[in-house]
This record gives sequence, C-alpha cells and structure tokens, in this order.
Amino acid sequence: MSEEKIQFATSVFKLLGHPLRLRIVELLEIHGEETVNRISELTQQPQSTVSLYLNRLKNSGLLKSRRAGNQTFYSIAEEKLPTLLNCIRGCDLD
Repeated sequence: MSEEKIQFATSVFKLLGHPLRLRIVELLEIHGEETVNRISELTQQPQSTVSLYLNRLKNSGLLKSRRAGNQTFYSIAEEKLPTLLNCIRGCDLD
C-alpha cells in the first residue's frame, strides 16, 4: 500500500472507531442527508453528542453540510466511504 493510502485508512478508521460515529455515517449513506435532530432520533442519542460527532466528521472531510433556513443537513463528502461501508457490511463474523 502507498503511504497516502495508509494515512487515509488510518485517519478514517480512527474517526469511525466509535460505534456512534460509524452508525451516523451509515445512516447518512442510507438516507442521503439528514439533520442533527433526525440523526439524534434515529440513533436515540442526545442531540449534543450527535452534533459533536457530526462536527468532528465534517472537520475531517468525511461529511459536508448545507444550510436550508434554520436547519443544517449533513451528508457524505468522502466518495470512498460507501465502498468502505460495503466492505464492513460484507464481513462474515461467524
């Protein structure tokens, strides 16, 4: 593997190493884009925690956001994330 790929994988694995952050990314991959409130509902987690993780994922470049009125919608920015999620889904843990 190239050094660039190793650095990319390391940073992505570190960010997705928390179950809630991985779940948030998966929800956005499935739903396209969602608000903080909706993600909070779907994950049954406090809005403050979801907001913190969304900002961390956005600042890393994995997610992007757009404003519409008083709502902020988040979606996947890193085009390689769906491929990574599919690899994880395909893992046989049995």
